[in-house]
Amino acid sequence: MAGKKAEEPELELGADDKVGVGAFFERPSLVMFGLGFAAGMPNQLAGLALAIWLREAGASLALIGLMGLATLTYALKFLWAPLVDRVAIPVLDKALGRRRAWMFLTQAIVIVGLLLMATSDPALAFTKEGDATAAFIPFAGFAVLIALAGATQDIAIDAWRIEVARDANRLGVLTATYQWGYRVAILLAGALPLFVAQALNGDQYGWLGWAVAYVAMAGFMGLAIISTLLAPRETTAPAPRWVAPADVPDRGIVDSLEWVGRIALMLLAACVLAVGLAGKAEPLAWLVGRLYGGTKEMSAALAAKPWGVWQQVGYALIGLSLVVVACLQIPRLKTRPGAYFKAALADPLADFFSRYKDLASLILVFICVYRMADFVLNLTSTMYLDAGFSKDSIAYAQKFFGAAMSAIGAGLSGWLVLKFGLFRCLVIGAFLQPLSNLAFIAITLTGPNVPALYVAIGIDNLSGMFAGTCLIMYMSMLTKEGFTATQYAVFSSLYALPGKIITALSGRVVEGAAKASETGWLAAMKPWFNHLPPEAFAAGGAKLGVSGQALAAGYTAFFFYTSLIGIFGIIMALAISRGPAREILEREKREEAEAANA
Repeated sequence: MAGKKAEEPELELGADDKVGVGAFFERPSLVMFGLGFAAGMPNQLAGLALAIWLREAGASLALIGLMGLATLTYALKFLWAPLVDRVAIPVLDKALGRRRAWMFLTQAIVIVGLLLMATSDPALAFTKEGDATAAFIPFAGFAVLIALAGATQDIAIDAWRIEVARDANRLGVLTATYQWGYRVAILLAGALPLFVAQALNGDQYGWLGWAVAYVAMAGFMGLAIISTLLAPRETTAPAPRWVAPADVPDRGIVDSLEWVGRIALMLLAACVLAVGLAGKAEPLAWLVGRLYGGTKEMSAALAAKPWGVWQQVGYALIGLSLVVVACLQIPRLKTRPGAYFKAALADPLADFFSRYKDLASLILVFICVYRMADFVLNLTSTMYLDAGFSKDSIAYAQKFFGAAMSAIGAGLSGWLVLKFGLFRCLVIGAFLQPLSNLAFIAITLTGPNVPALYVAIGIDNLSGMFAGTCLIMYMSMLTKEGFTATQYAVFSSLYALPGKIITALSGRVVEGAAKASETGWLAAMKPWFNHLPPEAFAAGGAKLGVSGQALAAGYTAFFFYTSLIGIFGIIMALAISRGPAREILEREKREEAEAANA
């Protein structure tokens, strides 16, 4: 017995031989599936489905792109995550607990938003007789409301998942079932509204078809309400309500003005971050558009190659700096607004840095680069078309087969973490991502070969979901009770930031490599593709002014480039899994387990 006890601390973090496949079908896991479904619905309905509805209604592509900014709430959710940690919703908090109360409220708001959208016809804004203000602004407002509520629901669901699975060995199972539910929601919300609209409207636009579709989606969100009510109440004590320090006096109107100033600064930070993340001028054109000569000129500058992407990086950094400034206390003057903002956003970060000290920066870099090799693959759909695949073939492979492989990847990660531990799986995921990118070369070498398409998409979806699920588990374990929602929201917003910015360079890499393969330093690659069918990559190459073989070589070079980017993730994964950062996290989890069992 003594020997057995001595070995227990050496058990890999997250591993537990006593937990089997049956854990995926226990009540918390099934509830997590429903909550994952709930999380995927608003994002899709405020994004892809909405874009198709607006296009059919007569909206311009520019307006549709502007509406797409609504989903940026998911990237900016860390700004209001402290509210989910600290604010108790009257009546609901006592009845359901902090996390479930927020989940219930936001799900109800999403349902109301969907029903309100169903009562509005955006097409009335795009007719000569229509009143754009009366017809479109409320419709757009409902879409923003759905996206805002959906992002806030995400904060609450993530916090609930982490706090319910504080024993670590259940976290992998819950994360996997969450991913399953999320994928089902993406399929349903992406396809069902289109089928309903087509069935009722045919090939002509009609408000009724879309209205029925969104009412049906509101009905499906009822499953989210049921999942929330069936969810076990979190056992961790909620963060206490913020109380002003006793030594900080109430300054009346002066405090009120400071509140307004700090909130305004946070709103400005959100606008600046939106420009940096989306590359759209509209969120900040009201302030700096004139410096560019107007909104169109600013949009063109942000899209220009190669300097546009660096402008986006600059705006993202400025936005983050404004968030920091908004949370700083006034030198040598304690104020209640300053104390609140410090407690809301600064203290959760200070807690993380105090626990990991100099290693905190290393961990944040790891979070940023781990998925980067996967995020830069934003041109695969374009490559499929250039290769000569039909839209139907692409849709079936991506939406159905790809979704199935993603589900397998999520389940596999949850199961392997139970068997081998989290850190080993993080390293496996780090290697899988860049290697899976090379699978797309099978398409550039064979052209419109359907088996090659399914192999590439299958490998990419499985490896991407495996690595993504492992990273979610790791970020979840980094959080601390009392700061769960805020810390996880910061991590999840941060991890996609570099990838979103660097994807702006992807098209330039392909085009540059294709031209270099035609007549430049990569010309030796072009003969590799002389065996391709004449139609493969020909149309895309003609648009670029190169041969189809050169474009195929350009895509091949791009996939090698994305794999090389993955080396950074491998290096960081090895550093995290073998050094003191691992030891600190394992010690924290042992202490939490001992406290829970005491």
